[in-house]
Amino acid sequence: MHCLSILLQSDFNVHKLSFNRAILAIIFALSITSCNKEPDLIGIDLLPDSDYLNLSFTDTSTIIAYTVREDSLRTDELSANLLGYMNDPVFGNVLASIYTQFRLPTNNVTFGENPVADSIVLTLKYSGIYGDSLSQHTVRVFELADSINVDSSYYSHNTVPVIPQQIGEAVFVPNLVEADSVDGAFVAPHLRITLTQAFAEKIMTAGEETLSSNAYFLEVFKGLHITVDPFTTTATGSILSFDLVDDLSRITIHYHNDTDTTSIRLPINASCARFNNYEHFNYSGADPELLQQLAGDTTAGANRIFLQAMAGTKVKLRIPYLKNIPENARIAVNEALLIFTNDDPGSSLPPPTQLAIRALSSTGAYVVLPDENIGSAYFGGKYINNSEYRFRLTKYVQDRMRYPEAEDHGLMMVIAGSSLTANRAVIKGPASSNNRVKLVIYYTLVE
Repeated sequence: MHCLSILLQSDFNVHKLSFNRAILAIIFALSITSCNKEPDLIGIDLLPDSDYLNLSFTDTSTIIAYTVREDSLRTDELSANLLGYMNDPVFGNVLASIYTQFRLPTNNVTFGENPVADSIVLTLKYSGIYGDSLSQHTVRVFELADSINVDSSYYSHNTVPVIPQQIGEAVFVPNLVEADSVDGAFVAPHLRITLTQAFAEKIMTAGEETLSSNAYFLEVFKGLHITVDPFTTTATGSILSFDLVDDLSRITIHYHNDTDTTSIRLPINASCARFNNYEHFNYSGADPELLQQLAGDTTAGANRIFLQAMAGTKVKLRIPYLKNIPENARIAVNEALLIFTNDDPGSSLPPPTQLAIRALSSTGAYVVLPDENIGSAYFGGKYINNSEYRFRLTKYVQDRMRYPEAEDHGLMMVIAGSSLTANRAVIKGPASSNNRVKLVIYYTLVE
């Protein structure tokens, strides 16, 4: 009987211990949920039971964030080219224009006896729009006075001299929905710009050598500058995206000669040098908080920070006190999430779908973070829940704590693909009254 009592008591103690562990696990789970609603604590479920009670988190790390001007971005031979003008209520005025070559379709082009141009049209295939789709634009076309080269690098601040006399103009409201009829066939939505008769005749009467190959042709016909007149754009305007390497992006000359009525297509294609220029007009009319930060006030980003594509703005970040979490102890970082919240979710100008973060070297060069090397899905940066961006910086944070003596030149956040998109974002700053920028660190004390 005594042995049975001991066994029952022992069994009771085992069940009691299991019950207590279960209660502690539930309390722990509830405490984590109530303290901070973080759904993706990757790796926490792999911890042994004995480590659960040692898991802690903090979201009070000091973060310094402010907006700076973007350096000029490389914009040659992009998959899309931007054109348009927009008066952004936050970022002020921005103009996107295009420089591009066009080419002969074949060598040794001839126009027959006594050719006469009937019409000449530049067509550009739409691929997207950002801004007010009902705004009216006036697009103007000029010939380049200097050559551009497909093997050269061109940046968003570059320009090329033009021949002052305009060779084309179109007043239009973008239509990216309805197909257009061209020569009796329906084709994808595109912008049509009528060019001058004089320009058509200049091409058709060019000498035999000029029309013999593109090498000679491009010496005479150096390319086009396609731009928008800011003073005639209505409402807030928009930035249009075009696919210049599509077959529909071309110059078409309709003409007749002594024996025939026909046409010739001069393509803009992947062999053409082409690039974008972006002009921000020194941020005239921009938000005062943005102007303060661009003027060098590093404290003005406490409430809001600003990101703009098209070589606009980017955000400098510092997290200076990571080595002090916690004091006088060694920790293992289980998860570190840097979270940014959109401060302008109701805007008609949607935020970018993807942001990027890089570390800065002593020279200001970008350095890929160790967490990004794991993979883009792990690293994050996508716009999620229609409200925020999240970056996983677990290894970066752990390294900063493990090697506190290592140089730290901060981080830079930019819009991914900002050379060929027009998106912008207003983000809550580190001192915002709600949903501030924060670094959430889940860690375990290591004995």
